[in-house]
Amino acid sequence: MNILIVNGASDIYGASRICFQTAHKLKKNGHQVQVLLSEEGPLVQALNNVGIPSSIVRLGVLRKKYFSVLGLVNRIRVLITAFFIIKKICKEQKINLIYTNAIPVVIGGIASKLLGIKNVWHLHEILPENGFQHRFFGWLINRCSSKVIAVSKAVYDNWSSKISVDKLVLVYNGIDFPNLSNQATELGASLGLPSQKILVGMIGRVNLYKGQEYFLEIVAEINKHPHNCHFVMVGDAYKGYEYLYDELSAQKKRLGIEAVVTDLGYRTDIASIMNALDIFVLPSIKPDPFPTVILEAMAAQKPVVATQQGGACESVVHGLTGYLVPLQDPATVAAHILALAQNESLRNEMGLAGYQRFQNLYSFENFETNIAAAFESIAV
Repeated sequence: MNILIVNGASDIYGASRICFQTAHKLKKNGHQVQVLLSEEGPLVQALNNVGIPSSIVRLGVLRKKYFSVLGLVNRIRVLITAFFIIKKICKEQKINLIYTNAIPVVIGGIASKLLGIKNVWHLHEILPENGFQHRFFGWLINRCSSKVIAVSKAVYDNWSSKISVDKLVLVYNGIDFPNLSNQATELGASLGLPSQKILVGMIGRVNLYKGQEYFLEIVAEINKHPHNCHFVMVGDAYKGYEYLYDELSAQKKRLGIEAVVTDLGYRTDIASIMNALDIFVLPSIKPDPFPTVILEAMAAQKPVVATQQGGACESVVHGLTGYLVPLQDPATVAAHILALAQNESLRNEMGLAGYQRFQNLYSFENFETNIAAAFESIAV
C-alpha cells in the first residue's frame, strides 16, 4: 500500500513516538510510507534516519485553545489549505490509505472521506463522555474511518458509545527501550548529589493534565518528613503554554521545596534519565489514556507510582509493580513514595515485576505484530 501518515506534532513524546514506530513497521513490511507533520522537530530527523520522507504542512490541528469563534475560523482556513495539499499528494503518490495519528489531527479523516480513501485513525485520548468534543469527534471519526485503533481499554471504552465497535480495535502501545540496567549513570553526580540519594522523578509534557503541580504538592508533603530523596522533573510545554513553567517555579518557591527539586526541562536522553531514577511517578490529574512513559519505567525496572485512572490502571498492578494512588491526596502518595525510598529490596522486587509484565504485554515485538495486523486487515 501507499500510505500517507498525518501527525500533528514533531516531538518524541508518547503519540509521536508511536507514530514513528508505526511508520517504521509499515515500511519494513513493504509499504510505501510518507509522513506529514505540522512543524519541525526531532521526529523529522528520526524519520530521515530510517529512510521515511516527511514534509511540514500546517495541518489545522484542533487543540483546545482554538475552541472559540476566532480560533475555529482560523482552523477552517488552515484546514482548507491543508486539504488541497493532501489532495495533490494523494493524486501524485497514488495514496490508497491515510493513517491519522491522534484525534485533533482531523484533516486526515476529512481528506480521506472527501477523496474516497480509506483511513485508519489512532486514538490516544480520553475525553469527558457526552460532552461537545466527545460527541463531535466521535461522530467525525466514526464517519471518516475504516479502522479505529485504541491504545488502551480505557480509550476503547471511552469511545465505544460513539464509534462502531466493528471498527474499533485495541492495540496496546509497545516500546523499543534500550536496556541500560548494567550501565552506570551520572545524573546524580551531574546534579551535585551524593551517591546515596534516592532519585524520584516524573517525565512528561508540561500541560494542564499531566500533574506537575500535583507532583510538587506531593514533594512538599514528603519534605515534611525525614527523607533522603531528590526530585527530578523532565519535559517541556507545547508552544503557547510556556507560562506553565513560571507557574511551576512560583509554586516551588511558595512551597519551599526549591532545594530538593531539579527541573531538567526538555531532554532527549530519556532512557539514561529513567535508568538513573529509583522511583518513577506519574501523578496525572485527568485520565491519561495509556502513558508510554510508564512502559519506559517498567522496561527500566523502576517501581511506578501513578494516579488511579485511565491507562495506568491497565499497566500498573497495585502492590506488585508499584502503586495506584488517589487524586488530591498528596499525603497518601507521599507515604507510598517514602515506603519505597526506605526499602531498596521492595524497589527492586517491584521493578523486576514491572519489567516482566512489560515483556509479556507491552514489548516492542507485541506492538509491531498487533499494529501490522490492524493495517493488514484493511482491504484497499
